[in-house]
Amino acid sequence: MRKRDTRGKLIPFSITVCKMNFATGEGGGRLHARRAVFYEKKHVKKESSGSKKNPHHEDNGTRNIQILPSNEIRTIHVRLIEKFNGKIVFD
Repeated sequence: MRKRDTRGKLIPFSITVCKMNFATGEGGGRLHARRAVFYEKKHVKKESSGSKKNPHHEDNGTRNIQILPSNEIRTIHVRLIEKFNGKIVFD
């Protein structure tokens, strides 16, 4: 997911994920992205005291991906990945 080319740009991948909202228990649909990249938020220091909550992606087993070309940001659960670059991960 985080692989880069020789210029340092993230390499796009295809992914199919089962959608699930663990808070509400809703889910079962599929998210299929033909082209996506790992989303890296650019860290900008804010002068204001209003800071956002740390998502703890490693602890929660989640990652943010950016779907191309729409640039939509989605949070996915790594345990719910079904296919990655055409290879079955979980069936």
